[in-house]
Amino acid sequence: MAFIEIEKSVHKNDWSMQDLHSHPHYEIYLLQKGKRSFFLSNALIELEAPSVIVIPPHTLHKTEGGPFERYNVNVSPNYLDEFQRDVLHKKSLHILKPTQQESKRLQETLEEAMAQKNNRHGEWIVKALFSYGIVCLNAFETTYQKQKPDEQNPIPPLILKVIDYLHKNYGKKHTLDSLAEQFFVSKGTLSYTFRKYMDCSLIDFLLSIRIAKAKELLLATKKSVEEISEQCGFSSANYFGLIFKQKEKLSPINYRKHQQNKS
Repeated sequence: MAFIEIEKSVHKNDWSMQDLHSHPHYEIYLLQKGKRSFFLSNALIELEAPSVIVIPPHTLHKTEGGPFERYNVNVSPNYLDEFQRDVLHKKSLHILKPTQQESKRLQETLEEAMAQKNNRHGEWIVKALFSYGIVCLNAFETTYQKQKPDEQNPIPPLILKVIDYLHKNYGKKHTLDSLAEQFFVSKGTLSYTFRKYMDCSLIDFLLSIRIAKAKELLLATKKSVEEISEQCGFSSANYFGLIFKQKEKLSPINYRKHQQNKS
């Protein structure tokens, strides 16, 4: 089933997502107030309101930072028409910088869409408002800002190299020892530094990448659980199923069925 969900969130204190996660739909994130650090795929970027970022399906991400106000639009790919799909694809993983006036206009559009919840014709009004919002999005200035070297507490080049390597080689067998050897550092230094800057262990991070890729393959292919398990670097299909259920609360097969029933 095609779907669109629009929500608003306000946090008056520091708030961070605990885990990296991904999902099979687009997420349009409008930061209306405050600043946020965004980890997206293999890069850390900084958002300052007003900003918009489009997160495509199956992209690992998390946010952290101080007080903020934001709007989220979650929309399945099959809800989109050709123009909307093209805009979201083109704008994905870039920072969009609307003017204050443009940001206010988009905010008002989202507020109006959220107000249609109990309207008899609300579904069609939301669809029209979303179409207008995409036209607005298409006109926003596009920038891309990785974390600057002189920012406080930047991610060291070593960790960025490890992250990039794992994204490109998630299907291979890795251990902390083999990765330390790959990057010419001690196991202790690699483990400590990775956890310090990423708030998770290196192996947990690798598992997140593998689970995200597995979710994508479950929906985009007809490959068996065994084939996906092997392609994503898991030691066995049973271990893959155990880890997948811990992360997603569903077995791989049930996850595939659940997502297919929504489409």
